Parts: sequence; C-alpha cells; structure tokens
Amino acid sequence: MFGKKSFICIVFLFFGAVFAEFPFENPAFEEKKQQLALVLGQGIRDHKDLRFERLYSVGITYSQPYHFFRLPVRRNAEFIMHRGAGEFSRYNNWIAGLSQDFFTPQLWRMYLSLGIGAYIKSEKTDRISSLFTFGQKVALGFQVIDELRLEFFIRHFSNGTLTETSSGYDFIGLSAVWNFGTL
Repeated sequence: MFGKKSFICIVFLFFGAVFAEFPFENPAFEEKKQQLALVLGQGIRDHKDLRFERLYSVGITYSQPYHFFRLPVRRNAEFIMHRGAGEFSRYNNWIAGLSQDFFTPQLWRMYLSLGIGAYIKSEKTDRISSLFTFGQKVALGFQVIDELRLEFFIRHFSNGTLTETSSGYDFIGLSAVWNFGTL
C-alpha cells in the first residue's frame, strides 16, 4: 500500500513528533476514558490514480486509553461490515478484531495516529484466502469539541502473505469519534 519512502517518512514524522514532547497526554481522549466511533470507508484499488471501487466499509469501534512504553495508545474492539455493489458483492463479509493506535502530540487540535490490529473475517475471498487478517491504519484526527473528534484515515487489510492470496482491501474514510465518561 505504501512505498518504502512513504513508510520511512511516516515513521520519521511520527517518532520525531513523539520525542519532541515526551511524555504527552493522549490527544484522542484528554480527560474522558471511553470512546465510540462510527467508521465509514470507501474502497480504493489503484493508489497512484486513486481509483475508487464500489466496495464500502461501515463499522463501530469501542476504545479505551492506554500507555505502551509511556506512549499514548488507544485500544480498540472493532466490528466492520464490508459491502460491495455489483461485481464487488463477492467481497461482502464482516471483520471483527482488536487493534491499537499510537498517537503523536496534538498540534492545533490535530493529531496523527498509526494503528495495527488482528482480525477474523466471516468469508474467504479471492483477495484474502484466509479467515485471519491483519489491519494497518494511518489517521489524521481533528478535535471538533471536547467530546467529538473526526479522523480521516487510510486503512489496509491483508493476511501478511500467510497464504498465497493476500492482495487485501484498501479503504479511505472518516470516523466520527465520541468521547464519554470514565471507567
């Protein structure tokens, strides 16, 4: 999904921002301790020309704050439905799993997150020929008000070449994240 140069730039920017203000508060939560997110995505296939597919993603995510080696993290339980139109209906399935998002410090009400997770799918497809899959996500978040954040993301699902077929699914989209209550 990402070229080697893009990956190196993202890692450099992420860790540069992390160590610029270390340690820092979790920009996705602040004083709140729980989140619910509505996730909407559009399938893409050709990254150079940004060719959209008639494959859509709708999901719900429950999250809690956490620290991993003093870095702010969001632990997620996710349930995602993939629905395609026309020829893409062969990719209709659901995905459920656990993931973590690592954050940079908030700057002008914005933050960057990098996420990784492990998931189980309901169906094998010609893109991922296993029920087990991994997911990676890069998101740019914006704090609208204390309780609401919007996150624009790019997401990839594949099984990491555990099987011969692993071209995966790619999505761009938007998450509306609502912060609430304490534990």
